[in-house]
Amino acid sequence: MTTDGLMLPHEITQLALSLGVGLLVGFERERRTDTFAGVRTFGLAALAGGIAALVGPRDGTPWPLLVVTAIAAAAGIAGGIASSRGSTATDEAVASADRPRELGLTTAFALVVTTLLGGYAVLGDRATTVAGAGTLFLLLYARDPLHAVIRRLSKEDVRAIAIFVLIALVVLPVLPDRDVGPFDAVNPRSAWLLVVLVVGLSLAGYVAQALLGPRAGVLATGLLGGLVSSTATTAGAARRVGEGGAARASAAAALLACGVLPIRLILLLVLVSQPLAQAIWPWLGGVAIATLIAGLIALRRGAETPAGDGPSASTQIVPPRNPTQLSSALVFAGVFVLIRIVTKATILYAGTGALLFVAAVSGVSDMDAIALSIARELEGARGLVEASASASNAAADVATITASTAVQATLVALAANTVFKLGIARAMGDARFFRLMLPGLGAALAVAAAGIALA
Repeated sequence: MTTDGLMLPHEITQLALSLGVGLLVGFERERRTDTFAGVRTFGLAALAGGIAALVGPRDGTPWPLLVVTAIAAAAGIAGGIASSRGSTATDEAVASADRPRELGLTTAFALVVTTLLGGYAVLGDRATTVAGAGTLFLLLYARDPLHAVIRRLSKEDVRAIAIFVLIALVVLPVLPDRDVGPFDAVNPRSAWLLVVLVVGLSLAGYVAQALLGPRAGVLATGLLGGLVSSTATTAGAARRVGEGGAARASAAAALLACGVLPIRLILLLVLVSQPLAQAIWPWLGGVAIATLIAGLIALRRGAETPAGDGPSASTQIVPPRNPTQLSSALVFAGVFVLIRIVTKATILYAGTGALLFVAAVSGVSDMDAIALSIARELEGARGLVEASASASNAAADVATITASTAVQATLVALAANTVFKLGIARAMGDARFFRLMLPGLGAALAVAAAGIALA
């Protein structure tokens, strides 16, 4: 590093980075009135960590840094306790509300992390040090928003997050990573990973809906409902109309949810099969645009109608349902495995033409399982073709699915799912709700049909 042609010693730049880390974190702590350490304390702690790392061994255990960190930890805990006990009688209300609960432990832990980051600025990578300091700053700065979000989560919401952690971090790692079952069609770990992806995407919409609560209008209810389940949102909207709810606003929410489904599929396909995602995204994008425009038009017209049929009458169109219930995850996994086996058997024994029939039947109520199964089959076919390219063509003849066939099958499933939703609109809603849904879903069917014909 140079300044006006002057080369600065490497140790000076390392200590400057250490000090910068401490000043950054201390700046955030300084702005709070309930902490005992500010910008100077954190700056000194990080600088002490950097100096300890400099004087300690570079190859062995950095004992000086560990000793300084232990001193920072002891000082932080002592300072937090002393700060809590030092509340005055005039500040009794504030002290009873805040300090006895926190005891300054957040600041104490931040002091320890800052000291370690100061040492790592000397011993490790600069980019990692800066990233760590920025993350620590954001965690401290976002205290109030994080606390507000957590307080608004119900026990059911926390339970949903806990079950997702179980699904993603406990069950997934212990599953075998090899092909098993009929036709070696299923890899347990890969199948469960897809369950994690689908459940995680649904959980995001569920938590967002739960946090918005009664404030969620038609727009938020529709868009977030599409992340959780567009079919469930359509059924809930139709049921609402059947009970005398606002038909136009309910249709707007259902159409918006149906418009999110193709976007959701694109995101999942990008993670599973990029060739299929690249081939199908224009058609899925067209379906999304057609349905979303219809939903926005219905939303706008609903806002212009009398109060009895306006958006305010439909903020409770469909309550969010916990997508992380273990039974739901197991059912989805079972459906995916079954569709995977049927898809594999269909391609082997009946040809890819029969795959379109399987896609139509499977896509009626669940798009995720059939779309992901088709994507996995395409990836398996591509891998088999690449493996056999330098040998013979016999192995390549076994798996004949192509990207074009995969696009057609996925769009057939989407078309069947759209027709099923129109049936829900008429059976569970009324004739007016059906007429409001028909233009948007009809346009989606037209785009899907064009994709099937031209793919």
